[in-house]
Amino acid sequence: MIIQSYIQLQDFLRKNEKYVLLYVTLLTVVLRTICVIIVYEKLGTSYWVDAFYYIEGAERISQGDWILSFNDKSYFIVGPSLSILGAGFIMLFGNLIIPFFIYNILATSLMVPVLYYLGKEVFNDTAGWWMAVWGVFFYEAFKYCPQVLKEPTLFLFLPLILLLLVRSTKSISPVKNVILAALAFTWLIHTDERFFVYFPFFILIFLLAKQFSLIQFLKLAGLWLSIILVLMVPWEIRNYIVFKQVVILTPRTTAITYRLWGKNFAGSASHFSDEAVRQKNIENRREQAEIFGKEYGITPREYNNCEARARAFKNFWQPAYFRPEFIQFGFRPQKWSFSHNILGIIFYGIFLPFYLMGIILLIKQKYFIGLFLASIPMIHSLIHAYMIWPLERYRSSIDFIIVMIAFWSADFLIKIIRKNYKSDIEINN
Repeated sequence: MIIQSYIQLQDFLRKNEKYVLLYVTLLTVVLRTICVIIVYEKLGTSYWVDAFYYIEGAERISQGDWILSFNDKSYFIVGPSLSILGAGFIMLFGNLIIPFFIYNILATSLMVPVLYYLGKEVFNDTAGWWMAVWGVFFYEAFKYCPQVLKEPTLFLFLPLILLLLVRSTKSISPVKNVILAALAFTWLIHTDERFFVYFPFFILIFLLAKQFSLIQFLKLAGLWLSIILVLMVPWEIRNYIVFKQVVILTPRTTAITYRLWGKNFAGSASHFSDEAVRQKNIENRREQAEIFGKEYGITPREYNNCEARARAFKNFWQPAYFRPEFIQFGFRPQKWSFSHNILGIIFYGIFLPFYLMGIILLIKQKYFIGLFLASIPMIHSLIHAYMIWPLERYRSSIDFIIVMIAFWSADFLIKIIRKNYKSDIEINN
């Protein structure tokens, strides 16, 4: 009975795809809007921290200040796109907060059809529908909508880029999709410079084109590279004027590039590469860590680089914190509430076994586009383990890939069960 109902639901969704997808997207808009209204009326900006940095940047840019040297900070350390967008809101509407909420609501709602089409394009419409449902209720999207932060942009643009790149490999307007993907990727890396690491990696997907040829590969790869590099020029010129050296996107990248050229302007972001900065961060957290440790009966201690990176890798994949503990170098307290743990398990943790099973299935089937996507969370985790940044918010932008692979592998199992179910019916008849 359950399997038969599942089959009937699939048939209904297949016949009414566009209408159902439209209704689901509109439902998401309504739910996100209700969340923003309730949270903002109740809490306002009382819990905002990083948001004020983007807001101050937007206000400065709207006044014509592109140097952005703050009184308490030497440099503008984050990507410029959100502050540029906020400056546009200020000049158009005289207000930043409400337009930004609308932007967040639309971005995290449009994420839903993008996730559907990505799941359908890579696997099948069943995986697509499960992704859409997951996207509607994804708690991280609700969490960041009532703030001025980068997460809503990441939630939309990363799956959108992957959708466009996958379509380009299937000879579906390859040039058009690569152009759109490059534009979206430019916005993404000017929002969060960490994703610049995928700039050369994403080129590899063109090797998986359905009708591969060396000329076509060079054409698409050259187009991808050219558009992004040209669009990076304006902010790179601005960076050179400010820093008097080549700075890729933000000063935080100098924590890596200073080994090759120039100075390190990264400050606190350099804790993984600068021992003096690391010790300073530890001292800043030591008192808080000792208070936390006494409260929960655990003793903070400093982790060496190897242990810190091993723990960071574990923490990055960790779906819940049932017990208080210390992360990073051993002095940053981490404690989640019961509801946070439950949400982490429901929207991420329960998918991990199916994600791992999905990787095995993809290898057996030699489905390289699926493996290409499945490798992104692995790469992401290794980068953040090396940099010792294991926070949940740094993982949440790639959760959709883990969930998509998991849904596909679960659907694979359901099909096997359904096949056996049909066989049993035929035998009984």
